Amino acid sequence: MDKLRSQLGGLVLNEDTVVGIEFNTYMRYWDKVKFLSREKNGYTTQDFVPTTGGDFIEQQLYLAAGLLELNVEKGETVAVFSQNSIRYAASLFAIFSIGAVFVPVYPTTTEEEVEQMLRHSETRTIFAGEIAEYQKALAILDKVKSPLRRVIACHHMDAGPENVITYEKLIKLGRTSNRLPEVIDALKNMKGDDLAALFYTPGTTGEPKGALLSHANFASQRCVMDILKVGPRDVKLCHLPFSHVFGLSADVFSCATTGALMGIMRSFETGEMLAAMAEVRPTIICSVPRMFEKIRTNVLQEIQNGGGVRKTLFSLAVRTGTNIYMRRCKKQFIPPHAFALRLLLSPVYRSIRKSIRMARVRLLISGGGPLPVEVAYFFGGLGLSILEGYGLTETSPVMNVNPPYANKPGTVGPPIPGCEEKISDEGEVLVRGPMVCRGYHLNDEETRFSFTPDGFFRTGDIGTFDADGYLTITGRIKDLIITSAGKNIAPLHIEKRFQTDQYISNFCAIGDGRKYISALIVPNFGMLRTLAREMNIPFKGNEDLIARPEIVKFYKERVGEISSTLAKFEQVKKFTLLADEFSVETGEISPTFKFRRHAVQDKYKSQIDMMYPSSDALHDEF
Repeated sequence: MDKLRSQLGGLVLNEDTVVGIEFNTYMRYWDKVKFLSREKNGYTTQDFVPTTGGDFIEQQLYLAAGLLELNVEKGETVAVFSQNSIRYAASLFAIFSIGAVFVPVYPTTTEEEVEQMLRHSETRTIFAGEIAEYQKALAILDKVKSPLRRVIACHHMDAGPENVITYEKLIKLGRTSNRLPEVIDALKNMKGDDLAALFYTPGTTGEPKGALLSHANFASQRCVMDILKVGPRDVKLCHLPFSHVFGLSADVFSCATTGALMGIMRSFETGEMLAAMAEVRPTIICSVPRMFEKIRTNVLQEIQNGGGVRKTLFSLAVRTGTNIYMRRCKKQFIPPHAFALRLLLSPVYRSIRKSIRMARVRLLISGGGPLPVEVAYFFGGLGLSILEGYGLTETSPVMNVNPPYANKPGTVGPPIPGCEEKISDEGEVLVRGPMVCRGYHLNDEETRFSFTPDGFFRTGDIGTFDADGYLTITGRIKDLIITSAGKNIAPLHIEKRFQTDQYISNFCAIGDGRKYISALIVPNFGMLRTLAREMNIPFKGNEDLIARPEIVKFYKERVGEISSTLAKFEQVKKFTLLADEFSVETGEISPTFKFRRHAVQDKYKSQIDMMYPSSDALHDEF
């Protein structure tokens, strides 16, 4: 490694490109540990294994040289089909290092979808992570008219069939070649407007829709790190998928920009995340609203299950902290005795933060969907500010973010520097700036439709600005419910109200073309089972529990109470309780943790139809 360092000398790259920024960062921290991952030499490990900036640069450059030996050219697409790993990150920057174009593929993508994506992007080379991804890639490689020409196996294996090379052998190929000077020249000559990535939007049907993102698009996100004050002393727990633009930018690129330590997780499950947090001890966590909602629900459930003085004390602490933080955000008067009470309860707040492994956390960042204000106030009350942001795949992704010094829960913050936004006559958020993609790959019609004549990108989101320039997203244009009476209703507005209830896990508003609003509700079964035992209600399982008259009555009262806070035409008239949680595996949630409304409506069509009968209702109207 010393030989490589001497070859590189004092090389400093142009920072108009994301790989230039990354290279300069890890050169500065050559001897410092900048990565923690549960893997070593292609094997999964129990403990986190450290990697220095220099180790990472070495992998990256020799992989890049190896790709040149395989005749991968500048501008050629190269896919990465893998779970999060140190090898994923090194492969990504190796692709960038030779001017090739990164094509991310979700680990859960089916073989048919992967083939469609590779064919549309004309991808000939793919990095395959675990055995499951490798086998899918191999099956595509073996097809007669396959777009693939080679597979790079990132998991440990001694040897593979023809046109398969292992990760280790690719590094060795690069190390023993004389292509390193070519890699360095490619890095020196790279420009901001060079194409960096081709991101296919999740759930695409029919003609593929791949967003074309340049190095300058990604480099424009540096200002977000400045707003959030991310620095080299920070530690990030990176559990969002690198195959999603949010995970790639908020975790991989932010660490590569600032030198923050990257704790890489392969799983997105709450339990595994909490266990990893105990080891990594992060200072910053970027996640999706669902993850923060689950943590909040678990805390409230633990408090509910506790007894006596502990339950009273912890409940008081949560109420006090939440109210103080809410008043502070709204710039309302806070009684002096509230501060005194909060000071007295300081040990309780420390105890809660420790129990959720957030003793060192200074910043939580939420994106990928709407964050309920109650969740933001809850964490803020514990001394953990959640800053909500907003963005799209096509905008690299961040367009807006709440600053730490002026957080406004319920909004996604003001536009970031360089981002120009306005609201169309139809209420759609339009955006223009250096973060916006150039269009869609081989799809001129979609590209033309997505931009206004004056160059603004149509986000498809409905929003409003307040007097301070903070944006609030109120729904999606395509998701608007238009009742048979002609009322236009944003379902997101209704769903946000209900999903803050501790007894509700998932909520889907229904009503397009119907006379009134109804809902599909998945209870929070942890809380509900506790309640059922307290009420001495016998039950065998979830199906049995939600059929109990006492439980139906309980939810009818809760739905009625929350509905009363909505406009009359937005109120939920009927509902159906569901026994199964919405998930990625069952299709209701996308791999990027977005709610698939149409998939839910198709799956539960018979239950929905029962809520709009000609006479009897499933549950009486309120």
